[in-house]
Amino acid sequence: MKQGSSGRIRYSMCSTGLKQEPLESVLTLAQGIGLQGIELWAGHLEEYCSRGGTPDSLQRLLENRGLEVPVISEYTYFSKGEEEKNAELERIRVAVEWAAGIGCPRIRTFAGHKASRTALAVEWDGVVSGLNEALEICRAQRIQLAIEIHNNTLADTSESLTDLLRDVPGEGQGLELIYDGFNLFVDDLEPIPVLEQFFSDISHVHFKDYHWNHQDWSQSVPVSVLQGDADHSVILRKLLELGYEGYISFEYMGDYDQVVLNTKRSLTEVRDYAERSFTSDGQI
Repeated sequence: MKQGSSGRIRYSMCSTGLKQEPLESVLTLAQGIGLQGIELWAGHLEEYCSRGGTPDSLQRLLENRGLEVPVISEYTYFSKGEEEKNAELERIRVAVEWAAGIGCPRIRTFAGHKASRTALAVEWDGVVSGLNEALEICRAQRIQLAIEIHNNTLADTSESLTDLLRDVPGEGQGLELIYDGFNLFVDDLEPIPVLEQFFSDISHVHFKDYHWNHQDWSQSVPVSVLQGDADHSVILRKLLELGYEGYISFEYMGDYDQVVLNTKRSLTEVRDYAERSFTSDGQI
């Protein structure tokens, strides 16, 4: 087995699950839970900016709380027409300015808003064009662009991921991937083969889990990550075996109290599992 240490993995939460909370409150919550990072929703930055916030002032807030921002999460798709694509590219430009100002290494995007199996060739070409333009914007500021592996997008299978990485190659700074095994699980796909195949392109990881109702998704119940149906213990063990060294972001949506509770429980479960997985000499 590969040598490693559970200390290589750091933990954050996605502020997308707390959209009604002001940015300062989300940062204080993340600090109180004991996280090292906060994955910031672009909407939180927009609201903070509307109150006079700047990258410099945000950087001070982060430093005071001992937090990093591993990702700024944008909701851009590049598949909804030329006018929308141009607006999305402008949002990428703004996100890149924030990222450069606070030391955040990457921007999250989606690859379209349709499943790869239903997308038309012209829609695929439009998404590829938009991603290439967004990558150029990011490259100018030495910020990475990361596509989230997500159901109902063009990044939903190993085949479509292979095609995207081929069609948006970059030059020395290509696309990164954000791995989310649960998003594969809901499409009845095995998450481990995708993790193994694309591990070298994966720079960030999302964890969430549910007691999942495949017939009616709205009836699914969120639970902490090692208690759900997607078997995150297997995913976590594979990440440890492969020597993953980045952030795991806990991504819970909905009721505030449930978001906080599941994030706290997930952090405890994952940390304990990772620490138990290593012997004293660093072998997993």
